[in-house]
Amino acid sequence: MKLDIELLKRAEQEYPSSSEEVAQRREVIGNLSARQLDGPEQYALRRSMIAASAREPAEIAFERYVDGSQLVSINYLEIGARQSRPVGRLSYFDLVEQRRAHATGFMVSPDLLLTNRHVLRASTAAELAGVIREPTVEFDFEFDVDGVSRQTVTHRLEPERFFHADDALDMALVAVAPVDTTGTRRLDERGYLVLNGRIGKAGTGDYATIIQHPDGKEKEISLRENEVLDRTLPTALIYKSDTAQGSSGAPVFNDEWQVIALHSAGVAKKAGDSYLDKDGDVIPVVNGRIDESRIVWICNRGIKVSAIVAHLQELDAATNHPLLKIFSSPSYTDARPFKSLPRPAPRAEEKALAAPPAAVPAAAAMPALPPIDIRITIGGTGQPVVQAQSGVAMPARLLDLDVEKKVEDEQDYSTFLGFDEDFMGVRIPMPKPSAQLRKKLAALRDNPSSYILKYEHYSTMQHAIRRVPVVSAINVHAKYRYATLGQGTRKDVWLRDNRIDYDAQLDDAWYAGSGLDRGHLSRREDAEWGASEAAAKFAADRTCSYANAVPQVPSFNRANYGGHGEWGRLEWELLENGVEGESGKAGRLCVFSGPIFDDNDPVRKSVQVALRCFKVVVWYDATGALRTTGFILSQADLVGNIEWEALHFDTVFVALQHPLREIESLTSLSFARAMHDADTYVGEDATG
Repeated sequence: MKLDIELLKRAEQEYPSSSEEVAQRREVIGNLSARQLDGPEQYALRRSMIAASAREPAEIAFERYVDGSQLVSINYLEIGARQSRPVGRLSYFDLVEQRRAHATGFMVSPDLLLTNRHVLRASTAAELAGVIREPTVEFDFEFDVDGVSRQTVTHRLEPERFFHADDALDMALVAVAPVDTTGTRRLDERGYLVLNGRIGKAGTGDYATIIQHPDGKEKEISLRENEVLDRTLPTALIYKSDTAQGSSGAPVFNDEWQVIALHSAGVAKKAGDSYLDKDGDVIPVVNGRIDESRIVWICNRGIKVSAIVAHLQELDAATNHPLLKIFSSPSYTDARPFKSLPRPAPRAEEKALAAPPAAVPAAAAMPALPPIDIRITIGGTGQPVVQAQSGVAMPARLLDLDVEKKVEDEQDYSTFLGFDEDFMGVRIPMPKPSAQLRKKLAALRDNPSSYILKYEHYSTMQHAIRRVPVVSAINVHAKYRYATLGQGTRKDVWLRDNRIDYDAQLDDAWYAGSGLDRGHLSRREDAEWGASEAAAKFAADRTCSYANAVPQVPSFNRANYGGHGEWGRLEWELLENGVEGESGKAGRLCVFSGPIFDDNDPVRKSVQVALRCFKVVVWYDATGALRTTGFILSQADLVGNIEWEALHFDTVFVALQHPLREIESLTSLSFARAMHDADTYVGEDATG
């Protein structure tokens, strides 16, 4: 790979040092204590960070920082192996150099890979298409414990879905295809490395560990004797480590296995204005670029994670892109326990493939599926495999995902009128989000200024970071319900809404194995009304949208577990008994439901799961007076030490009535004045 001379000059300006000066700096570091090197402020920040992130007793980890010991706990090796899973070898055909090029990159979210700007050498996706071809990332390109090459898993890069590059930080962020090139491996098997934007992850003299693909070879690791030389630069970290061509874009770790920097170009050996190779020969500069493989690095330079995170959060605020929301989410943290992701076992069917199948076409260009002969067999791993006439083996679940996405893409919502604000005879509009909440709502693809999703009898607003609705509002009419519709006619088919970005919504894969229900916000039974039985069933079926559901514990949501869960019980009492047999005004309700988010909500698969929900009902009493009743249901005081990644639940939710003003303060939603005037709450107002 060729490097731009300007990048080398920038590194030299930031840290102008000779080999002798670097050696002297390392000697000084070896003779001073951590407190002397870092000063009291950084010393305190480092202590705090170690206490929050150490995977061993914090006092042991802190003592290593203070004493500079090279001894580490044995779990250091296992954690490092886990942290290496999201690191891959980038590979593409360089149209300028007319040869294959390699570098390193790593997943930093479920969808996005981070590498250097000088690796991909473009500012936009369109520009990138003009300089490289066939970009991929190869995971597991490495040796196993027996010295045998692992089976490589290759995913295509999808810059057309997302691409952002910043020259000043020498960083590039690009989307990765969710399924590999064989159609048998999912990207979420890989995991990702969290970018912690807080200060205090690196101390002067700390060891910098780099996982990389030097010279495009199998994955290697550089560890110990790799001191952090200088951490005082605004956006860069200076360290000494063993790297080579192909290491660009690699993650740099501290002893707690936190990512502290994105490896970039450092200070190169020079004589005057010329760059020298290991033999002392001048490396020629051609068109402002130089052969990276011949450079001798005096010291290395990495872009600080804190600088990258700050940049990504600003980019999120500016673009409101769903794939960037994760970097502004409280759930994006490396403080939670490591999740063990087992390596997928190779399948015998894969070895029989003569060539990789063709690329999965974009959703918009996907042709109608012709009738094909499909046979399901059980492979060597005991997993079902679908074999089509084409001879390409695909797991049954991945085929289901393709079909599911095609069904989602084909849904037509153009005739839906949504929540009727005049349904009660007095105007009851959708609640308004605060300006801050508005920035986090998923915008409609064809109308970026709008965020309301209209269905049959109800409407929702979707939170792009939490990937669930902030509110779902529904009109309920008792008069036009049908006794013949019930469990016998019900079949829930959950789909994402194609009017907003799919990445802003949860899906079947997220819920799989979670132990959580897809909890309707606007209830299926409440939408089950209309001018005909067919219309009522159609409306009810359309409540099974991921933009109308939040993760709920079965004992909270369902009508079993020894009786209704608290959510189900509340719905039954208010919405079944309350409208049963009524007509006219008394037979009409407006119901607003949604989650109550808290920064301390637990995390599953990078998504914080709200522990509380609210429900606000607008109704008419026996005298014909408009009434509003608000409820909050919570398990926040009952979850104890639940292991959220395991999701074992044995708790019971508590239902309480609350004033509408309190619900507004907790949700950043503003309800109609008429609803406040009709609020039935008579207890002490918790909001003061």
